Amino acid sequence: MKLLIIPSWYPTKLHPVSGSFFRDRAHILKNNGIDIIIAAPIIHSLKDIIPYNNTSRIEYFTDKGIPVYLNEIINIFPKTEKLKFYRYKKYAVSLLQKVINKHGIPDAIYFHSSLWAGAALFEECNQYKIPFIISEHLKEFLIPNGFTGFQKQLIRTTYESCSCIIATSAKLGNTISDLFPEYKSKISIIPNPVDEDIFVKKQILENRSFVNIICIAMLRPEKHVELIVQSFYELLQSGEKAKLTIVGDGPLKLQLINHIQKLNISNSVELKGYLSQKRIVEELHKNDFLVLGSKVETFGVVLIEAQACGLPVISTNCGGPSDIISSDTGILVKPGSVNDLTRGMKNIIKKLDQYDLMKIRNRTIKYFGKKTYTEAIKRVVGKIIK
Repeated sequence: MKLLIIPSWYPTKLHPVSGSFFRDRAHILKNNGIDIIIAAPIIHSLKDIIPYNNTSRIEYFTDKGIPVYLNEIINIFPKTEKLKFYRYKKYAVSLLQKVINKHGIPDAIYFHSSLWAGAALFEECNQYKIPFIISEHLKEFLIPNGFTGFQKQLIRTTYESCSCIIATSAKLGNTISDLFPEYKSKISIIPNPVDEDIFVKKQILENRSFVNIICIAMLRPEKHVELIVQSFYELLQSGEKAKLTIVGDGPLKLQLINHIQKLNISNSVELKGYLSQKRIVEELHKNDFLVLGSKVETFGVVLIEAQACGLPVISTNCGGPSDIISSDTGILVKPGSVNDLTRGMKNIIKKLDQYDLMKIRNRTIKYFGKKTYTEAIKRVVGKIIK
């Protein structure tokens, strides 16, 4: 089975973190017997024009045995959506033709997101008679009026030609069905995977003098990390001895630092910035539970990564997390409420010794492990190939 994966964003030298989860999933599929090729047409913000070295060439390299093709451009039409898309489409088509000339026609194409890669290339798929599936990840699906009219038109025409629409959570699947009811029969729920060989079970921490809490999130508005900081402050005010570690980077970093300083809790909060996957595992093993305060999540990969390590988790009930967290693995709270999140933290602290780390891990692997994910993708791709 030769599967060409085309993500709408992917790690580059300019943005090495962007789309790293697509890279991880490609390796999971490859290591479980699927012949994988990656072709990523990338469009960078106009703000990146100075650090960007535009060679106007398709970059090729191998990543642990996977052939990877990148075609990067700058969005020179930031205020004209249609011009941006049609320029992106031109480069995406050129990239696909290059890969087909080199490797032949794949059995199927797996797009990560209809916007923008799926929409740019579905006509080429029809021309070459290549069946394709689309996995959706954009938070805009869960936001009222999250798409422009042009974007909805692109999504609709892409769905018309695709064989399967993969939603990573029931909430996302229901929303896609509500927005595009004519394609409801094409929707399948396939959760994101966790690599249980990387995210291994932590050791039980004995004789805790502090409760150690970790948050892993990009420092962007929808992640609502300031809500976690405020709730953590309220937790300290109640007399709880605790420390908070925040892993991640983003445009709100300075604002978050100022908020922490204003609350006078700098000695209890540590900002680690961006960390490698190996370092993230090390940090998870040092902590007692993970907290996620997002306004909206189509899934919530950090939750299954923490649970694979045996950590209980607390999250706002903001979409995808409701598919992940059970009473045995953590707590769901109302989004946007400092009081509810603080109350949830207190409850999980009271129950810390009652959580079974191995039970949390085993449940996570059962529903979100590599084997479960690979078998689901093989079933879908095998069906459309037939």
